[in-house]
Amino acid sequence: MDELVLDFPVFLRKFEQRASGLMWLLGAGASRASGIKTAGDMIWDFKARIFRSAKNVSASAVSDLGDERVRQALQQHFNDARGYPVYGSEEEYAHFFEETYPDPKDRRSYIDASMRGAKPSYGHLALAHLLRRDLARIIWTTNFDRLVEDAVAQVMETSSILTSSDLGEPDKMARAFAEQQWPLYGKIHGDFHSVALKNTTEELASQDAAMRRVLLDTCRNQGLIICGYSGRDESVMSVLTEALNDGAGFPNGIFWVTRQQDSPYSGVIEFIRAAQSMGIDASFVCSGSFDELLSDVLRYLPQTEGLSIDLDDKKKIRPRPIDISDRSTAVPFVRTNAIPIVEYPRTARLIECEIGGGKEVREKIKEMRSTLMASRIKKGVIAFGDDGEIKRVFSGNNIRKLDTHGILDDRLRFESGERTLIRDALFRALANHCGLDTHRRGARTFFRSDMGNFNFAREKLQKATGGLGGTLANGNIVWAEACEVRLDFKLDGLWLLINPQVLIDTDDSTNSDDVQIARDFVRERRVKRYNKQFNDILDAWVHVILGHGAEPISVGIEGGTGIGARFEIVPVTGFSGVSA
Repeated sequence: MDELVLDFPVFLRKFEQRASGLMWLLGAGASRASGIKTAGDMIWDFKARIFRSAKNVSASAVSDLGDERVRQALQQHFNDARGYPVYGSEEEYAHFFEETYPDPKDRRSYIDASMRGAKPSYGHLALAHLLRRDLARIIWTTNFDRLVEDAVAQVMETSSILTSSDLGEPDKMARAFAEQQWPLYGKIHGDFHSVALKNTTEELASQDAAMRRVLLDTCRNQGLIICGYSGRDESVMSVLTEALNDGAGFPNGIFWVTRQQDSPYSGVIEFIRAAQSMGIDASFVCSGSFDELLSDVLRYLPQTEGLSIDLDDKKKIRPRPIDISDRSTAVPFVRTNAIPIVEYPRTARLIECEIGGGKEVREKIKEMRSTLMASRIKKGVIAFGDDGEIKRVFSGNNIRKLDTHGILDDRLRFESGERTLIRDALFRALANHCGLDTHRRGARTFFRSDMGNFNFAREKLQKATGGLGGTLANGNIVWAEACEVRLDFKLDGLWLLINPQVLIDTDDSTNSDDVQIARDFVRERRVKRYNKQFNDILDAWVHVILGHGAEPISVGIEGGTGIGARFEIVPVTGFSGVSA
């Protein structure tokens, strides 16, 4: 597939020349950073709801749908039953949605609830800035949310300038396109407020012909950037295929954005191949998330150089810092699980060399038995550690240059290579500080009370929890008190989020009855943790990880002859409340 992939720098240069003649098609992946589920996320949610109602089990029994073991158990249920689509097939979404909620009214309610409270991400706001500068004119989406409209309203201080059309009024889009009333926004599958919401196989098959015709006409006159869209529904793909028009369509090209770790559907690969065979400038473009793509675009374009995007709505009251040293009992304060990181690395080593993506970087470090902290970005590999060690690890990857890379706050607002590097370095520094080892489960990171040696507060955690670990089911399953740690960027700064948990160790060979015993044990243990008990446990884990006291502490990893990473953390959780 390498012949179908366009180098990202080449894409940027092409975009600069063709921007106003390139439409955007956004799929569910473009809204994920705003907290909205993708089609894949919804499929697992539907499977869990069908399974729970069939087996009459509680939601907590399958609450962690990101856990591979939970997914395997759910999928086995549908594999054993008959009449369900094959796992991973394009029919799964529509089939499971319709079985979960046969009534269209209930499907609309589900979509409505999934959109509630969502706010535009960096990518949406960046795209609104492109619209404002006539660097984008037409946006299409398969989504039901209102994130683009909200972003335009925030950036332009009005939404009236945007002509938005859904299945209820396709002629509005057609007229605006004919009269070149930019910018335009078309919702191919409807608006989640629309009566004509379409999201099942039968409904997709009967998608409004007028809206498809407008999409077809625009594709024959414009180029197209496709981002966050899998190409799973035939109704859209058939229009895009027809628009190829023996090579006369998409005069400004087709650029299908994928992430390094994604494998496009075979139908999408065939579509790009067909376009190329007709002489259309069509290719895949490997990028990060939707936010990362727009961040790179804005950084490159001269028209947006130096543009700063604040994700906080300035028209709303922003939370103010609260002095917790002398707070009145008359004011209701709520303790959070967020710990402020007041200082963090601003520079990393940049290694320009020949290597694949983040997975290949991690495998290389593991192969070389190195302690380097490294991550992958477009420019190369960024790392903390000794320069001599960097040269040793990547000597076989044709190192061309060692440079420095500035870590900007804008790159920490979303899941970027810089944020990955900062997070990994912080967790290792904390592990060195507290003596406990980090424990990974998928994308989640924990400190476990049974892994490593306590440097602080073992007795305090023992007292707060009533016990740090043991075995269940006649010794077949190990359980342990643990604390999940996460990194987030809010209120213009980094925060360490800590969440006490109880973990059990099971695998595919574990007896299902034993697994149920363990899950019941965890549920009973956690359900008894009311406000005071949970507060004591949270306080104990803060002391376990950061040590005693309220003064800022400094943790980090050494850089030797290279660049290290130092963090300054205030070991007091944040509080929220109403200030007079």
